[in-house]
Amino acid sequence: MIWEYGNYKFNCELKPPTLHKFSEWKTEFFNLGNVGKYKVWLCGGFIEDWKTLDIDIVLTNEPNYPELQKLMLDAIKLGVDKNLFVDICWWNKEPIKLNYTTKKLTEVTKIVVGDRIIQDGRVITDWIFAKEIYSNLYSFRKVYPTPKQMNRIYKNKPILLEI
Repeated sequence: MIWEYGNYKFNCELKPPTLHKFSEWKTEFFNLGNVGKYKVWLCGGFIEDWKTLDIDIVLTNEPNYPELQKLMLDAIKLGVDKNLFVDICWWNKEPIKLNYTTKKLTEVTKIVVGDRIIQDGRVITDWIFAKEIYSNLYSFRKVYPTPKQMNRIYKNKPILLEI
């Protein structure tokens, strides 16, 4: 299966994440350079024990575009090596500060690798409205919680990952 993140391509068969594979990924990810400059948050369906196909990672702290682009791409590549879909981005707000239960809307500035995600020629996600801020690094604003998130029951808060 061919995956494309903007102008980066990978050939792999991604599978639903397991705790074991995530733990392996996390260990390798925290050995990458510049990880210590960012707070690393685990969010989404994986911590809710929902049936999911990805691991949602949010980075916070002041971004340095060249190192952020490399760090996010390396995180994705580590996931690909383990057949995991690591959905990683940077936010200008810590995800722990968003409240999904009250449904209070919060605008977040996001930075992602690539302007789209394509699986075997089919567009999965596209950020055509995003602004390229660095080579293959795109920024845009998004309001949370999304309508999809408002219809879910969250039992867990985002987890700050540490070594």
